[in-house]
Amino acid sequence: MLNKRDPISVVLLFLLILGLPVSAGAGEIVALKSADIQPYNEAVEGFMKSCRCDVSEIVLNETAGRDVLEKIRDADPEAVFAVGMDALNFSKTIGNVPVVYSMVPNSQLLSVAQQNASGVSMYISPEKFIAAILEVFPHAKKIGLIFDARHSGSFVRDADSACRARGIELVAEKTSRPGDIPTLIDSMRGRIDVFLMVPDVTVINPESVKYLLLFSFRNKVPVFTFSRKYVEMGSAAGLYAAPYDMGLQAGEIVQKIVSEKNGKVIRADARKTVLVINRKIMNKLGIRIRGEVLGRAEYAD
Repeated sequence: MLNKRDPISVVLLFLLILGLPVSAGAGEIVALKSADIQPYNEAVEGFMKSCRCDVSEIVLNETAGRDVLEKIRDADPEAVFAVGMDALNFSKTIGNVPVVYSMVPNSQLLSVAQQNASGVSMYISPEKFIAAILEVFPHAKKIGLIFDARHSGSFVRDADSACRARGIELVAEKTSRPGDIPTLIDSMRGRIDVFLMVPDVTVINPESVKYLLLFSFRNKVPVFTFSRKYVEMGSAAGLYAAPYDMGLQAGEIVQKIVSEKNGKVIRADARKTVLVINRKIMNKLGIRIRGEVLGRAEYAD
């Protein structure tokens, strides 16, 4: 029975009488996180805000694979929200449940090109990277990077165009072998003002990152990266996709998938970025940060 004192009930009744659509949530959703870490938790928080649905969470690296499948099947969800690459890879085993991913690097999405999964990648355009580098390092004239054309060829071509448009030079070294990375990093000595760390699976590994940061300290060349983690490790600054907003985007995608039920795959790139700076590293490199940049950046030191 309608509660006349409940204004929400009254509004819903009038909407139904007038034949207007009533917005509903997406129902039961399972959020499958690769790990229980802050960025993934922020993505889930944003997802819950926009999807208007009941969400149960499962942490993949804390639960046996068979148990994960049983929990998902018991929940019988309308969709699975896969947070992180491990969760997305595991979602291939789930079956005919729609999957929406988030917190997945664009370079790693090659493995799901044929998978019927929607979602939001962490991709940031080269133009945004170059603009952010020049905001933090306005006197930079030469930006260096190392890449594998199989993974980052398109990104580097666009980065080169963005640099040319701004009257600066991109010094790009190509490789297909991780073992070549230290030599290529050393070849940048005296040739660049800033090193741009590209999210390339051939180039980025624990050994190459350590070598790059050592090169940065020894040669006073700041590293600009794509991950807050690497800024915390010793890069001077970085630009990364905002986890909470990526969760909001994923929730909006789930709403469309559940309401339209047409099997359409919806994929998008992160729409919001965060600039992060390591002030201690900047000081050690003797780089002064402008006040307006400090005012809008986050700090990782």
